[in-house]
Amino acid sequence: MARITFVYPDFESLGVEYLMAVCSEAGHEVHLVYYEAEDAYLGKRKSPAYDEIADRICQTHPAVVAFSCVTDNYQHQLQCSIALKRKSADVCTIFGGIHPTAVPEKTLCNDAIDAVAVGEAEHALLEFLEACASNGGFSLPDAPVAGFMFKKNGFVIGTPAEGKLADLDRLPFPKKEPFLSILKDACHEYRIMTSRGCPYRCSYCFNSQIVDLRGKNSIRRRSVDNVIAELAWAKERFSTGRILFVDDSFTTSKSWLSEFCDRYRREISLPFACIANPHYVDQEIAHMLAAAGCINVQLGVQSLSETLCAQTLERKSSNARIAEAIEHLKRNRIMVQVDHMLGIPGDTVAIQEDNARFYNRYRPDLISIFWLTYYPRTTIVELARKKGAITEKEIESIEEGVRLTTESYLTGGSLKDPAPYYSVAFLLNWMPLLPRWSVTLLLNSRLYRLFKVRSYYLSTALPRVIGSLLNKRDFRGRSHLIRFVQKTLGHAG
Repeated sequence: MARITFVYPDFESLGVEYLMAVCSEAGHEVHLVYYEAEDAYLGKRKSPAYDEIADRICQTHPAVVAFSCVTDNYQHQLQCSIALKRKSADVCTIFGGIHPTAVPEKTLCNDAIDAVAVGEAEHALLEFLEACASNGGFSLPDAPVAGFMFKKNGFVIGTPAEGKLADLDRLPFPKKEPFLSILKDACHEYRIMTSRGCPYRCSYCFNSQIVDLRGKNSIRRRSVDNVIAELAWAKERFSTGRILFVDDSFTTSKSWLSEFCDRYRREISLPFACIANPHYVDQEIAHMLAAAGCINVQLGVQSLSETLCAQTLERKSSNARIAEAIEHLKRNRIMVQVDHMLGIPGDTVAIQEDNARFYNRYRPDLISIFWLTYYPRTTIVELARKKGAITEKEIESIEEGVRLTTESYLTGGSLKDPAPYYSVAFLLNWMPLLPRWSVTLLLNSRLYRLFKVRSYYLSTALPRVIGSLLNKRDFRGRSHLIRFVQKTLGHAG
């Protein structure tokens, strides 16, 4: 059996927790090294001490070190691996997650990376570890392992294809203790997924890569029995007070949702939040959610320009359906949080003013602004290249996990000149706290354009803090606030 150390920054990762669980169940010894690289709540990048992180990894005496990566943390993880290899050249380094899955060959070109896991890896990782130990010691295998690419004797073994997918009901519950022992406040907000997959393949999203990888678009869903069993375990084990379902779209199956909501209300009965696509929210679904204890729904809207959605985002969208979804949820006293994107190629300030008028009419409780960030091999990258929004050299940077600007997805994304949108972002962030008439006045007179506020604190953080304190259903906002205060006091101490 092997000693495996998983490395992850900034957040609790369900993907890492599942991998730790399957490895532990198979008899491997697992450890977690957690570090902070980004201030996720204020959109600021930190300067991790990579050598110190490498020392912490070495103290676990691993045979294998597994780095899970999204594009936003890939460079941090790579620098950790480089520092690790300087101290312990023989340790086997594996990179997995959506970024290495998108560009496996490019990822494997780095000297500090020995192997890349492609796609979901619960089965593939166990098979890879078994193959590494098959000759009595622990070394990279001689033959290919499905779902892996790796280097041996100067050759690349394997192809960029995904291994066997897991039966979600057969997976052990995620191994949360290593994360929760560090992120102690997270115990009170239990994160869970009841499904994997999304019904859409939006051009900006990693799901468009997954569809290309698998050749199909599908949702795999856990049974209601399996989900309820995990929640009952979590409620007892962690004294959980709230549940956050992080499925890409929680409400896609009305029959599953009906059975689940009835069981959840009777057996779990904790307030919960979820994420949904507006096209999968009607009056019946809103009523089921509310009756089960749902107090917060995050709706993926992104843009209210149906033309941009169809031609640029490759996303099915109907403003009439979005309006109905907001009204159904609010009628059932569920807090409505909408995700809204700035920086889409072809977008204009005039389009965003129309978006603001829509939101002022239907009034979501929170408008979360995300600035478009280009991720490798998503279809919007090629579209942006054709429009002249990005260059071939910049595409190479994207595939290396290097930001095109100094901004994060919270503060400007990949937009080279976000300044024209600062004022509309400021208005959208503050809108839920302003009376309708004042928003109408600001839009019609264009006085809102005077508020070209770049500061994330004033434009985004402050209205969210005020909103979370005023709205008792916004437990997610208060959780962010508590974490920020705890970090600030911790650093001050």
